[in-house]
Amino acid sequence: MSFSAGPSRLPIPRNLTGSRPGLIDPTQPARVLREKGSTLLFASFDPLAATGVPSSRKPRVPDFETPPKRIVIETPPLGSAGGSRWRFVPRARRAHGVENEGVWPRKVILCDEPVVLSEDQWDIYKLDPAYDCYIPAPPALTMIRRKDPHEAHVHTHSHAGVPSGNSRKRRRSTPGDVDEQPPGLSKRFRAVVSLVTDEEGTEIEDISQSDEEEDEVEDIVVEEFPYKVPKRADRRQQRRKEREEKTRERREKLKAKMNSSSQHNRPTTPEIVDLTMEDNTPPDLSPPPNGTGPYATKRKVFSGPDSPEQNSPNHETQYKSNKRVRTQSPEHSHNVPNRKPSKRERRRRAQNQQTSQEYRNGHREPIWAGIFAQSPWATPPSSQTSQAPPSTDVHLPPDVTSHAQGSDAHNTEEAAPESEPIDEDAEHRAAIEESRRKLAELEKDRPLWEQEARKREQQQRAEEQARRAREEAERRRAAEAAAREEQRRRHAAAAAAQAEERAQAERIRAEREREERRRRGRERWSYGPWTATRAIERYKVLCEAFDVAKFTKENPVEFETVPWPVLHSPVTLRVEDIDWASVEAFFEAARRHLRAQDYKVFVEKSHKRFHPDRWRARGVLKSLEDEELRGNLEVAANTVAQALTPIWREMRG
Repeated sequence: MSFSAGPSRLPIPRNLTGSRPGLIDPTQPARVLREKGSTLLFASFDPLAATGVPSSRKPRVPDFETPPKRIVIETPPLGSAGGSRWRFVPRARRAHGVENEGVWPRKVILCDEPVVLSEDQWDIYKLDPAYDCYIPAPPALTMIRRKDPHEAHVHTHSHAGVPSGNSRKRRRSTPGDVDEQPPGLSKRFRAVVSLVTDEEGTEIEDISQSDEEEDEVEDIVVEEFPYKVPKRADRRQQRRKEREEKTRERREKLKAKMNSSSQHNRPTTPEIVDLTMEDNTPPDLSPPPNGTGPYATKRKVFSGPDSPEQNSPNHETQYKSNKRVRTQSPEHSHNVPNRKPSKRERRRRAQNQQTSQEYRNGHREPIWAGIFAQSPWATPPSSQTSQAPPSTDVHLPPDVTSHAQGSDAHNTEEAAPESEPIDEDAEHRAAIEESRRKLAELEKDRPLWEQEARKREQQQRAEEQARRAREEAERRRAAEAAAREEQRRRHAAAAAAQAEERAQAERIRAEREREERRRRGRERWSYGPWTATRAIERYKVLCEAFDVAKFTKENPVEFETVPWPVLHSPVTLRVEDIDWASVEAFFEAARRHLRAQDYKVFVEKSHKRFHPDRWRARGVLKSLEDEELRGNLEVAANTVAQALTPIWREMRG
């Protein structure tokens, strides 16, 4: 038993296109659309277009490997109060190893039914919470199945729950946004915008959106605007600001502590406290000699003889002022931290300088010592140029001496940053010396460079001359070849013209000869009474010329040159006159006029002469270009051959 394959009877899958939900499930619009009668429009999401931030860092290059994020725009019907809303299209579940959702439209298994879905219809089923969209590994087909009611209910309410502790902190949504959403649906529209006023009175925009979609948008924006690495000056400025803030807080705490502690030791006399003084160093917290209190209070300095502090006999035992006389403006004190580098920066710079100096002294100085001695820019070593500054003894007056003793800490702090200009000067001198060394090395190698430059120039000049010579030789050879080719073409054209002229002359001559033969034949056989004897005689004459003739395109066969075995006059002979009866009548007349032996030879030669194979071998019909004339001659020759065959057989029998 054998089985043969028949035609396929599988039904053609339905083709679902367009952006209208509910083509198969009539309840789908109620779950997908926010308002009845709304229309959906799908598009691709671009974070730059959404935020309005132009990308001037680099030109936008389309990403052909990763498809863009899809969004859906819902437009309410005419007459509705609300405006258009948009939201992200959720992703479908994918098997392990499936990178994207593929190309659409394509064949999908929708609730155990194969259909052809467009990308818009695929997005509609992803938006529907009642369906589960799954993309398995190829070659399996994409599947869409309807979720169980319990599963859909759990999935719907999972978005309304409290986020877990592992989730990131998000901006809070206003109660109005939550109230607007119908129960049982997890739709997040980006058009729901509320303005929240903070405690400073500024308006900030609060947009309800899902964590997953926010993460994706942030990733896209971060990829488009990469993190800018902070510069060294920015980090230094940040550290300086932090240090100033800490100093300010420490001063405020210290002032508050001093004010609170001085309430117990404060005398009844009023005192004026200068709070405008910016002090970079904390006051001396050591207890005074008299042990009156743990802290001393800052007071104004009275220089007059009527000062209550000077007139009091217990002035030295009760109070010891740690207030120093201001020598700079408050603005200058504020700007001091901006001019001072941090201690860490100064320490790092000093370490780098020391390492560089040790490397130069231990490795580079012995190598370049001979070169520096011969250089016209040679300079003495740094040890000779750096001299210790002369020590000077400064004698201060008594009133200035007391002020200097009270501000030792301030002078120490002010003298610390002066090491930085010295380090900068040393670096500057080292850079100058390095430049001089490099210039000396370059000057030493100048003859070699100039010699190499001259060699390269000569080599380039020689190569250029050789290239020009080659190009000139190639041009000459090309010109000569073109001239020879032109001459050959002229000779060939002349030879072809001469051959054509000779062929034309030959054709004209042959045509004239044929015309002359036809004219002589007509003159010979056209006059006088036409009898059977003259017909047999004409047949014999034409057979002699026909048997030795060579038929070609230049010398084709003609109807008048063929010895047709008929008794008709050549003047009135036509192709229609050559038939079976005419041929039999001709040979019957030849039997009466010829002897038996001659008649036998006559029939034998005639049978061979009109045999189709002989005509085909001689190419009689191929010499004709006229299709109609060729067909007529072929029919006439076959008729003669068929009529001669019985006569030839009868004679042989």
